[in-house]
Amino acid sequence: MFNIAILGLGDFENWNNSQSLSLGGASGVIKSILPYLDADSIYLMGITSNKKNLYEKIPLTKNISIVPIAYVPRNTILPIRFYAFFYGRKINSVIRNYNIHSVYSHAEEISYWIKPGMRILYHMHGSTNALVKAKKRIFRTKLLREQWESIRRANIKKAKHIIAIDHLCMNLIRRHGMEDKAVLLPNFVDTSVFYKDTAGCSLVEHIDKKILLFVGRIEEVKGLELFVDTLLEMNRRETGKWNGVIVGRGTYEPILKKYISDASAESLFYFTGPVFEQDKLRGIYNKASILMIPSFYEGIPMVILESLACGTPVISTDVGGVKDLIADGVLCHVNDRRDPSEFADLIEFALKKKDASTDEFRFSSLKASYLINNILRGGEFEKKNY
Repeated sequence: MFNIAILGLGDFENWNNSQSLSLGGASGVIKSILPYLDADSIYLMGITSNKKNLYEKIPLTKNISIVPIAYVPRNTILPIRFYAFFYGRKINSVIRNYNIHSVYSHAEEISYWIKPGMRILYHMHGSTNALVKAKKRIFRTKLLREQWESIRRANIKKAKHIIAIDHLCMNLIRRHGMEDKAVLLPNFVDTSVFYKDTAGCSLVEHIDKKILLFVGRIEEVKGLELFVDTLLEMNRRETGKWNGVIVGRGTYEPILKKYISDASAESLFYFTGPVFEQDKLRGIYNKASILMIPSFYEGIPMVILESLACGTPVISTDVGGVKDLIADGVLCHVNDRRDPSEFADLIEFALKKKDASTDEFRFSSLKASYLINNILRGGEFEKKNY
């Protein structure tokens, strides 16, 4: 028997519905690799809003089960990471109870508590301090950020191997002298789920104009004012030919809607709310003309890879590893200035280049699974970038 635990900050019980507490990119990576992992039993260990389910095994499929290990009350003002760190202290007893042989960690706050000796693959999702993105200023203090950095340092040193999603992560690992156990592997998506398709999606089928698309959390850090201003610029250039579609939810939504209202542009934008069904999301990507990432901070956004897998071009701010690892000047384009006019220029350029790409999609879960399965089973990896 070979059993693995996947640690994440995902609300795995409600992964596919509107009750989900977490919609982060790490959860998307876990979801995309899950069908390709080679183990007798896989345990998804994340968060729950139902305290009665803590540490209880909830079967999902024949060999995949959910074991919530951190309770997060709904409508809490505290970051989810705080709860993960507090409840994560019991991770060693949970590992023993379920006879875990390897841990695939996407949650530093939980794997921090794992005792030495366990084989840990640490998937590092970004170089930016996680608390920089905290919604409340009180949780972004220097003291708390330094404490979180100490948690990350412990994970880097403890892990058997590390996946760095971009060069910024690799540079941070190098500064800690741990480069030899790290491999550069950008995020990946399941290409059996995201691909070119004409089926469409009922949420956007009524739109008969070109679509500038945003998919993600509606939070201040996502820089959505730039998205709005870019759509307005495109509408000035091609009057009546563009709509903006925003897929997601978040605390910044009322502020963003007021920003749109102040520009008298309500008729140009559609808010779909969160979309959990992957077939619907695939339909939206395929319907869109361009996906835009206007963020201030990112790692390797999953939505970029999902869009590219569907053949839909992407324009992005210069965040994370997008420029170094994904941008190809054909389907994915990066601009380092937050200028709506320049992004509008980029949209026009991207649409002209859309049909010029003939390269095979490089960021598939199947390809990544060969490396990940090998590491989890105790193998080594070649020192190369994947």
